Amino acid sequence: MNKKILLSIVFLIGLVYTYNNFFTKSMIIGTYVSNGNGIDGPNKNDTLILLENNTYESQTWGKGKYTLKANTINIYYDYEFGKASYQMRIERNFYLKPKLVFDFDQDNYFEKIK
Repeated sequence: MNKKILLSIVFLIGLVYTYNNFFTKSMIIGTYVSNGNGIDGPNKNDTLILLENNTYESQTWGKGKYTLKANTINIYYDYEFGKASYQMRIERNFYLKPKLVFDFDQDNYFEKIK
């Protein structure tokens, strides 16, 4: 009986880990809206559109490219002093929609709307 409980717990932990860390590109592509102000990031209601060809359009960063790696996304953009990048963590909310967290301390993120 104890082995079944232990196996169930290990399976549940593995399932939760996979749920929180596995994102396919098709899950990430779409339109996102910011919920708050970051120090050097987007303002409230800014949009970020992630396209299938690894490019994006944003009110904050303009147009550029992005890369996905595990549960992070890197946005590459040009600014007045050259090139820069911005890294965000990909998480899920309770409704299975991904969100891109850009300020952990103040819980600011982009929420997927479509």
